[in-house]
Amino acid sequence: MDCDLAVCTELVVKVISCAAPKPFHKITMASSFSKASPIKNDCRSVFYANLKSFDHFRGVFSSTHYTELPPDWSVVITDIEGSTEAIQQGKYRQVNAVGVASIVAICNALKPLPIPFVFGGDGASLCIPNNHVEVVKKALVASRLMASEQFSLSLRVGIVPCADIHQSQYRVLVAKCQISEGYYQAVFSGKGLFYAEQLVKNDRDNHYCLNAESILPFADFSGFECRWKDVFSPHGETISLLVMAIEESPERNNAVYLDAFDAIQTIYGRPTTCRPVQKNNLELTANSNNLQDEVKIRTGSGKRLSKWLYPLLLPWKVRLGRRWMENEKQMFGIDWGKYKDVLTANTDFRKFDDNLRMVISGTPEQREQLLKYLEKTYQQGLLVYGVHVSDRALMTCLISDYHIHHIHFVDAAEGGYAMAAKDLKKQLKEIRSLN
Repeated sequence: MDCDLAVCTELVVKVISCAAPKPFHKITMASSFSKASPIKNDCRSVFYANLKSFDHFRGVFSSTHYTELPPDWSVVITDIEGSTEAIQQGKYRQVNAVGVASIVAICNALKPLPIPFVFGGDGASLCIPNNHVEVVKKALVASRLMASEQFSLSLRVGIVPCADIHQSQYRVLVAKCQISEGYYQAVFSGKGLFYAEQLVKNDRDNHYCLNAESILPFADFSGFECRWKDVFSPHGETISLLVMAIEESPERNNAVYLDAFDAIQTIYGRPTTCRPVQKNNLELTANSNNLQDEVKIRTGSGKRLSKWLYPLLLPWKVRLGRRWMENEKQMFGIDWGKYKDVLTANTDFRKFDDNLRMVISGTPEQREQLLKYLEKTYQQGLLVYGVHVSDRALMTCLISDYHIHHIHFVDAAEGGYAMAAKDLKKQLKEIRSLN
């Protein structure tokens, strides 16, 4: 029985590999762009790769871990225009999926060069070396095209040179936190990402936003996966939390963040208790309807064969993965019995980009305690915050390999970070109107 399964498994995997969709590009594109060009790294490009890491999340609140982004790098912004309206129309899954897909496209464009990035729910911020800007532009334009054609979403994309940010009062400071053996998470300080986002969102002259007419779109979305059922909270609810300190000095802001982080841990307990993704509440879905987001992103404008085969074979691939995990199989060099353990460790349920971002599983009573603390601190003029409440989390994945190099982006369902940001911006506007 197991021998027959192994033979069948190998056959299915080979067929799936042959049916793998080609990178997303226009059919009229010149053949010279049919394959991504290999990235050649130099001393300017490996800034992030050579950055020393630290291994405790509390370190994100220490200025000593941060290094300024080199002036010959740029900040990439992707953001779904009208995300609130899209979420209200029930497209919150697609909003998350497109945001992650833009990260996947840029990471694939720059392979094997590691770059710092952060997922924001309805978009992302990434940093890239300037000598690779042209290949990134192709990936960004293709991502925007995919969002429009597959989901009727408008993805705003822009690139802001770090030199422009340095001319302002803002800085892009980057640090690297080791979350697990295979996952190094970039964290940011200095308000530079926030400034870059504002430049892109308010760019009426297309100085930073990309002009799609002059750029040939090309993106490879391989590694994008969306195969897990909604992860329901074992404690009753899941929240997406945003906290932004608004003190004048970085040192005082760090103190505010650290106090808030400690308060959250006091209320919700250790990460093993409050993380929204636990091994026991993970379940793959083989339902074709639930796999449509991945199918649309991975097949895009690919060949007709892949458009037909990929959705046909994907549910079977999921079923095989589920069986391997349940039976703790060793297949293709992967210990599938430990995959969920690695997945849980590789979730981005807490991160920092001048905002403390957390997705937390807890009880309504714990949330009330948190809101009392946050409101008190807000009234003291130390921070602004936003909270979105759901009963479950969503998970979208970037898979480099199935061993240890995979990242799982987590957000609360029904809007998550995007809806929490709406409340935070409202508080920030109120405080600025008083000053």
